[in-house]
Amino acid sequence: MNRARIGWALVALVPMLIVNPPAAKAEPTWTKIYETTTPYRNGTGAGSAMTYTNGFGKTGGAASAFVTAGTAWDLIKIRMEMTLNSNSTKYYAEAYFDKWSGATISGLILPDHLDTNVIQRNVTNLVVTSDYNGVLTGSFALGRLEIWPHNYSGARSGLLPAGDNGTYDFDDTPMIVADGHGSFQVHNATQGQTVMSWSMHRPQINGQDLGLGPGPASYPDWTSYGNTSWNATGFKVQIFVGTSVTTSTINAPVVTGAQLKSKATTLTATTSAAGKVTFYSGTKRIPGCIGRLTVDVSGTQTATCSFKPNTSGLLRFSARLVPTSGSISGSTSTVTSVQIGRRTGAR
Repeated sequence: MNRARIGWALVALVPMLIVNPPAAKAEPTWTKIYETTTPYRNGTGAGSAMTYTNGFGKTGGAASAFVTAGTAWDLIKIRMEMTLNSNSTKYYAEAYFDKWSGATISGLILPDHLDTNVIQRNVTNLVVTSDYNGVLTGSFALGRLEIWPHNYSGARSGLLPAGDNGTYDFDDTPMIVADGHGSFQVHNATQGQTVMSWSMHRPQINGQDLGLGPGPASYPDWTSYGNTSWNATGFKVQIFVGTSVTTSTINAPVVTGAQLKSKATTLTATTSAAGKVTFYSGTKRIPGCIGRLTVDVSGTQTATCSFKPNTSGLLRFSARLVPTSGSISGSTSTVTSVQIGRRTGAR
């Protein structure tokens, strides 16, 4: 082999030194299952219920269809919208987090006295977004849900981290009564502050307790603050379930074999996930190298393909992965450039 061929062989081997980076998280796929635009129950007492948006109630709508379809889900998202009094502008806050063990679609309904649904727990991997600058956005280790139709006190719940023992904050305790105050609050437990709050679910002239972000010092979760800062114009609460999507990776193909026109040459690509790999020469798929299944080689998903280049010169090879799992997105490798020599000898 001459020096030129040796040099190009080393170029081809460089990708073998690349290690697949950890898979990254892409934007989850979401399905809306519940929604309300009515910030109060339809009456008082034991039978009072929430009013859902048509098609997004407890039965016969999106939630029922989702359950019937049997779709897997591992994330929950809550979105709340309301209007800030000071500038008459509607803002939103969203928070999503991991599905907890035992969570069900029916267990995510809005709290009222028809079902007395209670969710009081920490949740993991909280992600907060908002267009209101009073909400701390970003990713946090822990969130907390305080969702129930009852009255509640400022006493600590026993969950950690703990809040103030005498203040309505991110750590309160429900108290069962016939026509309760009601709480629908999402908190950033890592920072000890409220993300969104909708309390006082009784129908009343003075309105509900509403707020995005931390409340005033004496009302950190907006309880009993009424509509002093926020009002129910454009009010909306939505509950989604979702599937996390992981972004796959695929390394640039390694080229081995003859590396001569019309001679057997092999492409090898390693990936971060099982699936099918298609190899390309320039922008064209290589015949016989389409949809090659990966196999586990010493713990690494690997796809290979042997072919005979139909031309010589500098060729650029790449590969595209389509993962087997629908929760992993596809990916395309970088390019490996290889000098393919002319075939020599008798034909």
